[in-house]
Amino acid sequence: MKKLFILVNTEWLKIKGLGLVYLGLILGALIPLIGFLNQTFNPVFITAEDLPASVFESTITDTFKAFSLFFLLLYIIITANRIAQVDHKNNGWQLMETQPISKFQLYLSKYIVLLILGFLCIASYFIFSILFSLLDFYIHPSETKLLTFDLLWVVKTFTRLCFAILGVAAIQLCVSVAFPGFIWAFLVGILGLIVNMYSLVERASLPYIPYNSMYILSKSPNIRSLSHFVTYSEYLSLFWAIVFFIIGYFWYRGKSFKTAFLKSKKQIILSCIFVIVVSGAFFILEKPKAYYSEGSGILIKGKLSTDLKIDSIKIFSKDFHKKIGSAAVRDGIFLWETKQDLPFDEYSLEFGTKRIDFMMGDGDRFDFNIRCNTMHILYYLNSNRSAEQEYKNEEDGFGSEFSYAVDGQKYNDDPIQFYKLAQSDWKKNMKRLEYYTDSENHALSDEYKAYRKQLLAIQYLNEINNYRKMTSYDDPKFAPPASFLTELNTGIKNPTLLLSKNDDYIQYKLDQMLTDKDRLSNADSILFIKLNTLPNGINKDRLLTKHLVKSMELESDSLSRNQLFAKEIKELKDIDYQKLVESNFEQLNISQKGAPFLDLKLLDNKGKAHQLSQYRGKYVVIDLWATWCGPCKQIRPIFDTRSNQYRYYSNIQFISISLDQDKTKWVNYLKTKPSKVPQYWLSDAREFMNKYKIQTIPRFIIIDPDGKVFNLNSPFPDEDNFVEILDKLKKY
Repeated sequence: MKKLFILVNTEWLKIKGLGLVYLGLILGALIPLIGFLNQTFNPVFITAEDLPASVFESTITDTFKAFSLFFLLLYIIITANRIAQVDHKNNGWQLMETQPISKFQLYLSKYIVLLILGFLCIASYFIFSILFSLLDFYIHPSETKLLTFDLLWVVKTFTRLCFAILGVAAIQLCVSVAFPGFIWAFLVGILGLIVNMYSLVERASLPYIPYNSMYILSKSPNIRSLSHFVTYSEYLSLFWAIVFFIIGYFWYRGKSFKTAFLKSKKQIILSCIFVIVVSGAFFILEKPKAYYSEGSGILIKGKLSTDLKIDSIKIFSKDFHKKIGSAAVRDGIFLWETKQDLPFDEYSLEFGTKRIDFMMGDGDRFDFNIRCNTMHILYYLNSNRSAEQEYKNEEDGFGSEFSYAVDGQKYNDDPIQFYKLAQSDWKKNMKRLEYYTDSENHALSDEYKAYRKQLLAIQYLNEINNYRKMTSYDDPKFAPPASFLTELNTGIKNPTLLLSKNDDYIQYKLDQMLTDKDRLSNADSILFIKLNTLPNGINKDRLLTKHLVKSMELESDSLSRNQLFAKEIKELKDIDYQKLVESNFEQLNISQKGAPFLDLKLLDNKGKAHQLSQYRGKYVVIDLWATWCGPCKQIRPIFDTRSNQYRYYSNIQFISISLDQDKTKWVNYLKTKPSKVPQYWLSDAREFMNKYKIQTIPRFIIIDPDGKVFNLNSPFPDEDNFVEILDKLKKY
């Protein structure tokens, strides 16, 4: 051990004049510096509605990928080459070997020095990230920036990065020692860097390439999204470190590959055994962890950090929004457990006005870590279904090339190229789905993969159908290849429960019911006739509901809509689908032009009661907003300007209605930002928004002089259409 310590000191002295320490400090500081300068000269607009977060954690998380994938990897490549080249150039290997030390200690000392320099670069990154975060906090102050410092989080993240460089350091030292020329080892390292860039673009993990462990690490920059802070990417890095340290040492000891591994029969046998053992170990390590059920029942627990008044969480089914259960939130902690045998399906976790959609089935466990305010929500999830959630949150679907071709209608006159691209994209998607794993190497469950494969097949079939609509149903040259069509249709022959409820699938089934001749005539009426002849059951109800709701939305005449509803609602047997159609019917009727609008009960900032009906005889232009809504506050000055522009027209009145839950926040805001437009607060905002299905604000509504809907979703005040509408209404 003493000799090894002396050797490490000796190696350190040998690289003292190479500037590697300074280079590590500079490369570690570069990303935090660039981020700080970018924020200084191109400041990101941060509003009070953003989620409060630690400036230290935010900076490290935001720059983690760039540092680990490029700057840190580049530093390891350069450093390993420089360490090896010192002895390649001055014959230092032979000189050192004349001393009473083992070759193993000599090789190990170089690896230790390389790791120390790598750790130094990582430490520089953390230190300068913290310093520049602190500087940014005082130069660009914001109430959403916090100086909270989670030491455990920093230590864990630092440790992950240190583990991650073990493998790339071992392979780069091995290559640098094996090849005397600087350029060859450097090119190998750059090739590894390019592979990581490829993975980044294609979102494809390549664990059999040692450098790719850095990409796998970068997929989860925040340890809060992991079950363990040392996980798959770190184990992979440690595995490659052992493998390439052994290869590098024996290669160095034997002076050549042949001498080290192929000189005698014994060496060849040992080399073969080594390859077999390494291959077997890699197969075990790399094999995805299959989905596992944790017994019966379902457990959902978590932590909720928010300034909102939330006393419970609720679990609903995605279809029909049926309540499954609820749990109290005490001191930010909640726990819900059921022994119900719930089917694998889509559900939502709801609290206040927020919701998180997720997949769930019997035997599942979920641990949520949620932060939210009135405007934003951020959550991390640990679960035996973490792969499903990660896949669901990613942007899956068509590949970029095929999406570009579809959106731009690039091949409307070239069906061969269109279908060639579609087939290629389909195969890539199937391969990605089949081999998909999350950051901790958890695979998708078989039931989820079956559903996603079927859903993808439907998406391609629908796109083919759209392509035929734009080109020709009659011309055989625009028909898809028979084998491709058969493959897609075979995949959906036995639809899963999830697929049978999916809108894309239902629309596909509706399209399939129409012949080419039907499409050329009154397709909607023909489809109703065909649907009504189907045997009663859930499949008929799903298809009829989809077509009926769509037809009612397209029907501008209320009398015709009422007749259509009255005729077809009788055909529906399932009570849930009946209620769904009735709800849509009611929504369309109350939202259409000429429908009576609610006589809202309002309060002004003095607490005096008002009613919307006090403005009867005028067109009332309503601005729905809230103090927590950034876009609302940005457009309010324009709304005030329009109000001033039309102030001389006696039949037009502008008013502003706040949907804030907390009336005090609204009153305080008006003290700092007064307006000449009458300001009101609506106490039952939730009920009002639910009734009119208002999902987002700002929202602008125009009510006619009789208190009826004129335009329930008016253009914004900064749009030309807004002015055109009011110019037609003004009366002197």
